[in-house]
Amino acid sequence: MKAVRAIEIRGLKKSYNGFQALKGVDLEVNEGEIFALLGPNGAGKTTLIRILAEGLGYDSGEIRIFGEKLSKKTARFIGYVPQESIAYDLLTVEENLKFYADLYDAPKEKISQLIDYFDLPKKKKAKELSGGLRRRLNLAIALLYDPKILILDEPSAGLDVPSRRELWELILGFRKEGKTVLISTHYMEEAEALADRVAIMNEGSIIATGTPEELKSLVGEESIIQIEGLLNGLERLKDKFRLVEKDGVARIHVRTPRESLPEIVETLVRAGSEIRVIKIEEPTLEDVFLKLTGRGLE
Repeated sequence: MKAVRAIEIRGLKKSYNGFQALKGVDLEVNEGEIFALLGPNGAGKTTLIRILAEGLGYDSGEIRIFGEKLSKKTARFIGYVPQESIAYDLLTVEENLKFYADLYDAPKEKISQLIDYFDLPKKKKAKELSGGLRRRLNLAIALLYDPKILILDEPSAGLDVPSRRELWELILGFRKEGKTVLISTHYMEEAEALADRVAIMNEGSIIATGTPEELKSLVGEESIIQIEGLLNGLERLKDKFRLVEKDGVARIHVRTPRESLPEIVETLVRAGSEIRVIKIEEPTLEDVFLKLTGRGLE
């Protein structure tokens, strides 16, 4: 059975003062799937999201929502949760939802339903909420008129690990309800945990699309040697191996880990490294990005 296209984008271009933010983007998102736009800050993700969800103008290209051109009519299919909070600080949870229900002409019974669904303290002011609860309130506002498509821009940015995990469970629940979810993220763990398919963006272009497993297969037969500790001498390895280092963790791509590991360890120890942990792992989406672009996601 042919998949229904919730979002279709063809040849989308957008420039700001001569800077080309989107360079002819093509994208298809199927109904009922979670689709992630993965890439570093500045890759063009937020620009693409704003065109879809905020009506930001673009230079050329075509966008269709369930087969119809993007318009005020089709925009009603889309619920949008931007990075920043859209709740008014001095209003309570319930007052915020009532305000947006009036704005969207949404049924009033949705307010109590969403307060219960997201377990929100209805009498607390928005400014008194934790980061995780504010994100839940944003989601509740976006769902007031029961959109078919939910667009989330960096949904877990700034959240602690428990709040992030709770948010992921909510997002997975939206898919079970039949909603289409489009996520913009620079967290590869988020894309791997949630997405049915992923598009990797870099410098205004989509450079690869597929399931997480399909994308990781692009790395080929390589394994990853992950080394943690106080690491010196990594620059001596860059001529021979592809690697990315972040927060004291180096991920080094090798084809023959048994042969490469002694050489890598000897090089690092001679440079004065203090190695704490060594693991051999399968590739991640960040490793795919490194192979395709030569740099890490952040």
